[in-house]
Amino acid sequence: MRLGVTGASGFLGSAIVKEAVKRGWSVVGFSRNIDSKIEGCEEVRQFSDLEVINLQGLDAVIHLAGESLLGMWTRDKKNRIRSSRIQLTSDIVQEFRDMPRHTRPKTFVSASAVGIYGDRGDVWLDEESDAGFGFLAKVCKDWESAAMEAASLGVRVVTPRLGIVLGKGGGALGQMRRIFNLGLGGRLGSGLQWMSWIHIDDAARAFLECVENKEIRGGVNFVTPRPEPNAVFTDALAGALNRKAIFPVPKFILKSLPGGMHEMFLSSQRVDPVVLKAFGFKWDHEMLGNSFYDLYAGPEPEYDLEAERDEDTDSD
Repeated sequence: MRLGVTGASGFLGSAIVKEAVKRGWSVVGFSRNIDSKIEGCEEVRQFSDLEVINLQGLDAVIHLAGESLLGMWTRDKKNRIRSSRIQLTSDIVQEFRDMPRHTRPKTFVSASAVGIYGDRGDVWLDEESDAGFGFLAKVCKDWESAAMEAASLGVRVVTPRLGIVLGKGGGALGQMRRIFNLGLGGRLGSGLQWMSWIHIDDAARAFLECVENKEIRGGVNFVTPRPEPNAVFTDALAGALNRKAIFPVPKFILKSLPGGMHEMFLSSQRVDPVVLKAFGFKWDHEMLGNSFYDLYAGPEPEYDLEAERDEDTDSD
């Protein structure tokens, strides 16, 4: 298997590359910096100009790159969030279209997020659930639609809907840990909103499962079968870090953030990974508390902080 990965040097991408190499796959990483070295990748190809992106010789492509959700949601920021996902994905599909059919990668795994479901309270959500409302839901819906255009070209398309990816050093959990280390951690709003999550090692294995299993198509929820309310999530993280969760953030403060940023913190998504369960996927880290203790038993890893601006799909 020869696999191409955009966002290969980032938080999630590096875990996927590591897992692919462990399986004996060859990995080509795509980067805006052609001189960059990406651990585990046998080759690095240019990604800054999609008109000349080289997808030749690849069996499959995993697409993770996108503007980080972190930072104030100004109009310009929201435009970058949207265009970096939808336009970037459309440009990759155009590259598929421009290639002779027999040379195209057979599989396109283009990341999405559980943000597609919007704010749904206590309702259980599976892959057949309708898309919700709000900025992130619309972005995710259009993002998946852009990826699915490749299906008309004979490419098998999978759109993993990522929950919060739990891993050391980066992603949403990395931001949370910094807050807790300052002694400022606490529940968000009422703390009743559901948080759907997945351990980074399970996420990496699930991505490669979607590459290998030719029966998997379309939207797939990349979460553990055990979502938790924000208050439970917060207490479990505090316990793992040996910190207190004593500074709740009132809902009205989050609601005052610009550009509708409160969606990231207050939306409730109780997501069931029906497709992964149907195909017999086994989670190595299914319990929240055990996952936190697994992650924080050792030192923080090093990874490419710069790449995080191009890969933030785990926090949609």
